[in-house]
Amino acid sequence: MFNSGAKGNLSRVILHCDLNNFFASVAMKLHPELRGKYIAVCGNPTLRKGIVLAKSENAKKMGVKTGMPIWQAKQVCPEIEIVPTEYTAYEKYSKKVQAIYYRFTSQVESFGIDECWLDVTHSQKLFGNGMQIAERIRCTVKEELGLTISVGVSFNKTYAKLGSDLAAPDSVMAITLQNYQQLIYPLPISNLLFIGKKTQLLLTKLNLQTIGDLANYDVNLLRNFLGINAEKLIAAARGEDYSDVSDYLCHELPRSVGNGTTLPFDLTSKQEVESVLYLLAEKIAFRLREQNLQGYTIHLSVKDTGLQWCGAQTSLPYPTHAVLTIRRTASAIFDQIWIQRPFRPVRALRIAVANLTDAPNMQTNLLADLNDEAKNQALDDAFDKIRRKYGTEQIMLGGTAESYQKLGFALHMYDCDNIDTLNTDDLIE
Repeated sequence: MFNSGAKGNLSRVILHCDLNNFFASVAMKLHPELRGKYIAVCGNPTLRKGIVLAKSENAKKMGVKTGMPIWQAKQVCPEIEIVPTEYTAYEKYSKKVQAIYYRFTSQVESFGIDECWLDVTHSQKLFGNGMQIAERIRCTVKEELGLTISVGVSFNKTYAKLGSDLAAPDSVMAITLQNYQQLIYPLPISNLLFIGKKTQLLLTKLNLQTIGDLANYDVNLLRNFLGINAEKLIAAARGEDYSDVSDYLCHELPRSVGNGTTLPFDLTSKQEVESVLYLLAEKIAFRLREQNLQGYTIHLSVKDTGLQWCGAQTSLPYPTHAVLTIRRTASAIFDQIWIQRPFRPVRALRIAVANLTDAPNMQTNLLADLNDEAKNQALDDAFDKIRRKYGTEQIMLGGTAESYQKLGFALHMYDCDNIDTLNTDDLIE
């Protein structure tokens, strides 16, 4: 993210736009009768996803927090209305908001479904200075879509993000060369982008409590504890983030493509785990093929009934977007994770494919060890044609349908409506 060896361009104007209470705001758009009520968008409690994913501003003021169980949300706010998730609508409105951003600049970088960075440095001759552009965007989103955003304006991405965090709902906050130390340095160190729980704990042990503490810390000393990440974190704290906002005209590969699910009940056999791995691999492989991507690295994360995540990954000698290759690799990783301890019931699973590359046309006669891969990809291509014509439920590998029905899954392979957000920062650390 950071290019600490380059001389930063302090004349840049970067915006970070963050939609306020996005899921809850969309819910009120779709269901006007909810306006003015205390609402919380939650996962399905019957599928053990009964936590608050988003809340209205008035519910937030009552003490409702993201990640809070539904029962606890009802304790702090007895009048709260529980609203189910509607991911298709969220994606629809997210794209509409981004279309507004593109009116002002081609450099728009998504940071989740409800946040984006914009580089408006070269848009100022047309639309005014950074604050004026931010206000125009805020007003346009509100007038056209009925949604509100908080906008941070600064000279780099890190500080622009902090600006939107500090801004009140439906407002703009500028972090400038003149005021950044006054506004940013007193903030808790956890406010800085990409500092996870484990890193925060380590920094706290070093008596680094605020962003200012980190900015003024000796890089060489911190390197003894964090390695090369020490330079990146201190640079971020000091505002020396020179990374570019991506341009939608430029082809940029995503870091990974993944899917995960929390199960309706605990999985107690490898056969049940295999069925879920196949379902997840189907979704991931389809998304990779749709984007003409392949990946070299397969990562599997497992949550047991003790709510503990563990994970491992394997790199392949060739890139893949084949269902069977992804599933078989994930299955082997699962065996690797659990080989040294008794099988524990599984509560959640997640697969991710990383180290992505553009997918060339696979030739079946390239190498002997690629024959199976070529056959797997040819099988997927055939499945894709049938499913696009007749629907996703019409064909699947033998032996899986019965397992899916036993597990209570709907066979909508490509509807990503059962996805948990996993804190990969804690896994990586």
